[in-house]
Amino acid sequence: AIVGTAVCGLLICRRLARSSGRLDTAGTGRASSIEPHEVAEVKKKVKAFASVAEEVQGRMAFRLSYEPVADDAPAGPGHKIVHFVRHGEGRHNVAQRQWRASPLWDGHSEPYTLDTDPTGRYIDAELTVRGVQQAVALRARTARLCPDLLIVSPMRRATQTALLAFAPHVAACAMPIIAHELAHETAGRHTCDRRLSRTALATAFPAVSYSEVHSEEDPFWADGITRESSLSLATRAAAFADWLAARPEMRMVVVAHSGFLCAMMTAVLVPASHTPHTQPHP
Repeated sequence: AIVGTAVCGLLICRRLARSSGRLDTAGTGRASSIEPHEVAEVKKKVKAFASVAEEVQGRMAFRLSYEPVADDAPAGPGHKIVHFVRHGEGRHNVAQRQWRASPLWDGHSEPYTLDTDPTGRYIDAELTVRGVQQAVALRARTARLCPDLLIVSPMRRATQTALLAFAPHVAACAMPIIAHELAHETAGRHTCDRRLSRTALATAFPAVSYSEVHSEEDPFWADGITRESSLSLATRAAAFADWLAARPEMRMVVVAHSGFLCAMMTAVLVPASHTPHTQPHP
């Protein structure tokens, strides 16, 4: 089956404008400079995910196509409206920026690995004050939305972003909120990408259902040394996309992470212009 997904992007903290190399903060249209290493890393990720796209898409239960649409666009037959949101600035983002600005930086280390963060200062990093402001600023846009379901990564910075950006919806109990393990950021090696226990998260965010988080501890942390591969992350994003496609809701919001969303947009979803709608899934 082919399911169309109309994508309304709300990538609030690292939305890259291809033509200008600028950053749109909080979806306001105001651009600010981004660091060269960020552009280089995005290009590297896109290349890696593109290399596994055919393999990943071939395993999926649905072939999913997408096209950007306006926030208030109707969900036509066979289509869903999905708003993808990247979390606001986290403590780990600031730590990395300061780490790399040091004249002593070796060009490859990060401030949140087991050797540089032995006490776990950045485990499941939360939003900074600026990150909170970015999420709150997004309400001007989310006020126009009427989602049937809000889905969040179980990691705190994504959950915080969702609850702040959609605070009026949450207060009105306008839609269920589900944390989904598959929307986890690229896992392993970075302490900032190791989530808290399920019990701790459920206590911290009582408005969120953790029915799709089945393990008490982070199942993707592994040995804490190895970083998750592009194929593994893309496969996980594909499984999440299949789950989305099978859901009954027609208008959904997904609040997650740059690596996860890059995998989704590069290795999982196919532009509608590239998808022959009469072609069945193999």
